[in-house]
Amino acid sequence: MTWLRTSTVEHLPADPLGDAVAAALADVALGAEVELAYTPIDQPEMPGAGPPGWRVDIVLHHNERVARLVAAGERPALIELLDVVSEAGLRTAAAFRRHQPDDGVGINAALTRALRDAVAGEILTRYLARRTGHEAPELIAETIEYLLELGGTRVESHELTHGVVITDVFADAPRLEFAYPADIRAAKRASLLFDGQRSLLVVDTDGRARSELQRHRLELIDHRDGRMRMRGDDLFESGALIADATSILGGLGFFLRADRTIWTFVDGRPLLVRRGEHWTAFPLELGAAIEEMAGSSEVATLIANAAFRISAQPTGAILAVVDDPMRLDGVVSPKDRYDLRDDVDREAMQIETRLHHLIDAEPLDEQTLVRLAMLDGATIVDRQGHLLAYGAIVTSKGSQYEGARTAAARTLSKIADVVLNVSVDGDITIFRHGTALTTLLGRAARA
Repeated sequence: MTWLRTSTVEHLPADPLGDAVAAALADVALGAEVELAYTPIDQPEMPGAGPPGWRVDIVLHHNERVARLVAAGERPALIELLDVVSEAGLRTAAAFRRHQPDDGVGINAALTRALRDAVAGEILTRYLARRTGHEAPELIAETIEYLLELGGTRVESHELTHGVVITDVFADAPRLEFAYPADIRAAKRASLLFDGQRSLLVVDTDGRARSELQRHRLELIDHRDGRMRMRGDDLFESGALIADATSILGGLGFFLRADRTIWTFVDGRPLLVRRGEHWTAFPLELGAAIEEMAGSSEVATLIANAAFRISAQPTGAILAVVDDPMRLDGVVSPKDRYDLRDDVDREAMQIETRLHHLIDAEPLDEQTLVRLAMLDGATIVDRQGHLLAYGAIVTSKGSQYEGARTAAARTLSKIADVVLNVSVDGDITIFRHGTALTTLLGRAARA
């Protein structure tokens, strides 16, 4: 992802800190171009977001190609993200200017990492404030620091996970003061108790730990429909408990996964993901993109949720939607075609086709789709959500510049409405007409 610097005069100031902020924002706002717009000022009264003698504004321009993918229903969420990211960048730059000398020398790696976490903290602070009316920047910064500590720690031979939701649902004062994360940090087994899969910790906006919320009791406070949705254990490992809790309790949720990634949630869905010292916004446009290309909101939800679940696992997958099953002729072997299982002569039926008759995929639900898609090969459905193929070997010409899965996804996208290629690192790349439109969730390839 790129950023650019502009000025209202003929020259630009040296601004390595501004470049670092722009790089952090570009990581977060995949699909957007970050602009640093500089204006000279004569007598600055106090340090601001720009270098001495300059004012800087941060503008995010959403990539036109990606913007076309976003349906109208998703635009408010996308607009909020872009607005919050710009504000967070300015606040982070201003805070770092007070402590970092502007000598024109590039900042070091440690400061760059701290800056990325500070940008994420500012974004999360803005989201929490908009939903609770409370700003808690120190609490959010301390929570991120605590989760980073846990990510490098093992307790009783366990890879640690941890879940917490910061919310304003408590009207009364706590009976016992229990500071988060300071007091939790001192309790060695606290992370095991509040693992984010079977139980999470609920914290108020003043940073006081108030109660646990257990997975099997969540339905007792779910007044939306009186019952919990059926969840698979693999989805809880990716943060479904935290997502559901933020949908019910509001506020902001954090989940440290066993793979040391940090997931944050608002309004029941992922917001930011920290992977490999970089923060990325979870793709708000994923479901909208699929719906626009596949022409079905139900199939879009099915495919998007499946891709999200698989991205949380150390594996990959190819998910595709086609409007006409006949398009698969010559691209997918008949033995991999679930939809043709009844058209094959029983005497000539291969073992793979016999296996299709044992699979229950009618109707196709999310859990079944995930299970099948995690097999080697492509999983393909039609616009009505009927399973057409799974474990399908796609006839493609490999490339020395990309892996076999990517080459197969690219080939399949030439005859499909849309193809999602989920990498083992969790990236989700959308292919259409043989072209990678955008990479979501993980860090996009620099093209």
